[in-house]
Amino acid sequence: MGRRIGLLASLVALLALGGGLLAATPAWATPPKHFHQQFNLSVPDDELSEACGFDVVVVFAGNTNTTLFYDQSGALVRSTVTGPTFTQSFTAPSTGKSVVSRSPFPVITDYTGGGAVGTTAVARATGLVFMLQPGVMFTGRQVLEGVVGGHTPEGIPIIDDATVTLISQSGNFFSGDFAAVLCAALSGP
Repeated sequence: MGRRIGLLASLVALLALGGGLLAATPAWATPPKHFHQQFNLSVPDDELSEACGFDVVVVFAGNTNTTLFYDQSGALVRSTVTGPTFTQSFTAPSTGKSVVSRSPFPVITDYTGGGAVGTTAVARATGLVFMLQPGVMFTGRQVLEGVVGGHTPEGIPIIDDATVTLISQSGNFFSGDFAAVLCAALSGP
């Protein structure tokens, strides 16, 4: 369950942010494109709601900066997404309690096929994903692979969450029963 939450947190942030690899680009390449986005996204979590016995909502909020990088022919090859003030929270409307964590990790994504729908994308997220309490956190590096399922109006690829697989993970990713710890934190008095 803990691995699922860490993967889910990375994945949802990745999807919300549109993906993201910062690297030097040749001077003759198509210039990078920069976008600033604001997010305030609330998503009911059915699995956690069932485990807790009350509704649990995941909220992602904050500003993000996305940069798209292109090769010499103008094809998209990578993107970076940063959100130093980005937060993730779990909230229980029935108890009025929430657990909030900063989630400033950058997401770096390499694209094949110019990031076209149906092509592969490999994303790396490094840093703090979520901290429930000391010792119960998800922080480190995750490498994920998925397929581009669409694009934002700005042209930022969106990875289809049904295709995402975890390639590797290192760091401090809580391996205990995250749902039990979270449900206890969100329970009434």
